[in-house]
Amino acid sequence: MASQSNFVYGWIYSDGNIISDAVEGVKYDRKMTRLVKLDFSLKYQDLLNLLYAKLWMDAAVYKLNICRRFLNPVTNQFELAPMYDDDDVEFMFETVLDSANRNFFVDYVEKVTIGLGQSSNEVVQISTSHYTSTSSQSSKKLRISESVGGSGDFSSASSSRLLYMTRVDSDGNSRGSSEYRDEDIPFYRSFDGASMVASFDEPIMQKGGNILNPTELENGMVFETKEDLLNVLKNVHVANHLEMKVVKSNSECLKVECKRKTTSCVWMLRARKRKSHNYFEIMETKGPHTCLNPNMTQDHCNLNSSNIAQVIATQIAADPGVSDKVLEATAVSHFGYRPSRRKIRHARKKLEKSLFKSSEESYGYLPFFMNALQSFNHGTHVDWHFKEHDLGLPITEVARFKRVFWAFKPCIDAFPHCMPVLLIDGTHLYDKYHGVLLTATAVDGFNHLIPVAFAIVEAENIASWSWFMDRVKKKVVLRRRDVCVISDRHAGIISAMNNPELGWHEPQGHHRFYARHLAANFGKEFKGGLKDRIVALCSQLTGPKFTMHWNALLAIEPRAEEWFADKALKHWALAFDDGKRFGIMTTNFAESWNNAIKASRKLPITALVKSIFYKVVEYFDQRRLEIENQSIDGNEFTKHATTILNRWKKRASGHHVKVFDRDTWVFEVTTMRRGQKGGNKQIVRLMERICTCNKWQTYHIPCSHVLACCANQNIQHTSLVSEWYRLDNARKVYATPFEPLPHEDVWPILDGFPKVVADDEMITKKPGRKKSTRYKNEMDFQASRKSKRTSSGASSSVP
Repeated sequence: MASQSNFVYGWIYSDGNIISDAVEGVKYDRKMTRLVKLDFSLKYQDLLNLLYAKLWMDAAVYKLNICRRFLNPVTNQFELAPMYDDDDVEFMFETVLDSANRNFFVDYVEKVTIGLGQSSNEVVQISTSHYTSTSSQSSKKLRISESVGGSGDFSSASSSRLLYMTRVDSDGNSRGSSEYRDEDIPFYRSFDGASMVASFDEPIMQKGGNILNPTELENGMVFETKEDLLNVLKNVHVANHLEMKVVKSNSECLKVECKRKTTSCVWMLRARKRKSHNYFEIMETKGPHTCLNPNMTQDHCNLNSSNIAQVIATQIAADPGVSDKVLEATAVSHFGYRPSRRKIRHARKKLEKSLFKSSEESYGYLPFFMNALQSFNHGTHVDWHFKEHDLGLPITEVARFKRVFWAFKPCIDAFPHCMPVLLIDGTHLYDKYHGVLLTATAVDGFNHLIPVAFAIVEAENIASWSWFMDRVKKKVVLRRRDVCVISDRHAGIISAMNNPELGWHEPQGHHRFYARHLAANFGKEFKGGLKDRIVALCSQLTGPKFTMHWNALLAIEPRAEEWFADKALKHWALAFDDGKRFGIMTTNFAESWNNAIKASRKLPITALVKSIFYKVVEYFDQRRLEIENQSIDGNEFTKHATTILNRWKKRASGHHVKVFDRDTWVFEVTTMRRGQKGGNKQIVRLMERICTCNKWQTYHIPCSHVLACCANQNIQHTSLVSEWYRLDNARKVYATPFEPLPHEDVWPILDGFPKVVADDEMITKKPGRKKSTRYKNEMDFQASRKSKRTSSGASSSVP
């Protein structure tokens, strides 16, 4: 047979099923996926090895049983004949040479799992064409693959082109390219690099298993668009550490050559748009590359945002807020190069435009998404406010968006088991339509944040903050009392907290300020670097220490007394807080959440809400896992509380305890002197849960003085730890599960709700590129005191 021809080409059809047809007989039910090239000298074992390679199967796991499909001349229907040895393979090739038969044959492969007896049909059709060549090169045998055996080479450019443009259509008829229908054209995307089995005697470009990285590009390959061809070319050159440049590019043709053509590398590729099928086809190639890339760089000139976008698309679709660092790591892992952050951002921008709806469409889509959230997560609350409400106009079929509030049911159920503290903050959005995302964040016993309520509003003002705080009170806090709200001194928040109609006034609620916001405001009024002193003043735990720092501040800036005159001590001084704020003095909790969704803030509104939903789901899953791991270790309290207790137990070992009243458990505790520190006396009243150091009242965890008294009297100190830090209570925080959202096709129909459109007055009109990071202000400074970091990104001020 080898004297008559060299090889045959065909397509592999895999992962299909053998079906019976009353007219045709047996046939397959899959479309073509890969190209296969068979030498007529191929043996049965070589054919098996080739099929294992083409179907990406492990010979140690699967056994392949091959059957040949042939036409029965009596019934004129296709039947199956098993193939066991070299004779069967030789007879199969003879049918190709027999002019009385069709120019194609079909093999079926049954995949059997070794040792399990489980099988599934892998349908393989090899549509082949027979070639002969009189050139000197055609006498060489093709080297199919090192794993298959044999050797060979391409015969010529003309025969290679014939390989791709003379094909067998879906009806089994051979056609030229001019006869091809659009649906029959086997675009390059139909197979991957593993099917490009031909290699050169000294291969420059390595074989790759990725669909965008073939062994070599050949004449006759068809691409749907010029961009598809360019993406493949760039992936090939990046994978093989080569560089190319575009010489000519327009709507009809494309020519590229080696970037180092001046160094005698002759590689070149030319493609044009064929009128016969209206797609780009490779018309001429020269090569391979004979150059070496002398540049030692982490980036690659042919690696652009389009190539990166193909790799990170699934990550962006799953989590629109995924960080640039994660995307960069994915690109490095895939390409072996570290693209610039600029390329990563451009790739993200392209994907966001293609994956998510436009800014205008997103507003109309938001009600459907919110309705799905409420339908599949029962108890989730959503509240709308349209511009027509402010204007006193009736809501018709179309409503202009102004605000939306939502709280997930698991978050609503979690808040009663969290500390009675809410941290509220607003962060600007950077989509085409500006706005502000308001967030109410709770804190669990692990000292972790839990976002419990959200709202997107037109701006931070008295009306928007009052609207938000009213819904937080009615839908999240409910009847819970003594909830402490910590915020900055925004006029809208202060107005909402002082409004008796909203129900946040004492004793139902308490308002406290962040120390750094207060210091930033003080720094605007008085120069001289006094912001650190203000933070230290706010953070003092006892009255005497507060007085000492206060006098030191007045000695430097006497006008400070007037500035603080209208600010109640309990709002900003920890020593006079009465334990309402659990020692939380900084904005780190709120800022940590804002940083977690930073990438999502520039997305269209529905994509933003969706990103927040999946981010909160991820938070809940991580916390449940952390709780279970600590439960296995036999811990009674959260890691945060356990760490504080262990630190204070070490201090308690050096304290001296005197009992003053055993009936009411009153003690005097003298601390051990360590250099210039220590030697202090503290009064502990266990029955009243008071220690004059104020740590027990502030953090609701027994201080070292209390632990020393408990050890002196053999009292179990665990009963003195606040319930918020118990592991059993922490488990209740995350008890309510989230329900996943199914495909949009099964979402419930939203009837009777107006079509929501964006308000044109909210369009960002600032010139230049939009900023995703705010400008630094007076509050952006590092406190001189080193803070310890928690896993949530919030700092702990526990001494």
